[in-house]
Amino acid sequence: MPAYRERVFICPMQDGQPCRIAEFPYWWRRREFFEAYGHRRVDVGNPLSEDYGLLLAGWEASAWDRKSRDAFAQEPRGSEPFAVEAMREWEMMLRTAGWVIVESYEWESGLE
Repeated sequence: MPAYRERVFICPMQDGQPCRIAEFPYWWRRREFFEAYGHRRVDVGNPLSEDYGLLLAGWEASAWDRKSRDAFAQEPRGSEPFAVEAMREWEMMLRTAGWVIVESYEWESGLE
């Protein structure tokens, strides 16, 4: 059974600034995210695996992040120092985002 992972490319509004690449934030609630934005799926054309990307405007990603952080804050893990710091870091990265690309890719888990 294939396993999927997501990474996020945060592309700044200002030209010449570097993109940031990070793992999909655990507080974004993967299932809800793909229900909301899955219709934007763009296949990358790999015939051997199901890899695709989703494009969001920076303001959309920031709005999703705020909504997700608010929901996650209600959970016990939401107040842990590592979670608070990670969410703060994401908020800072998204503040300057022009575009956000979520790449979903199939990877070998080694369990088959």
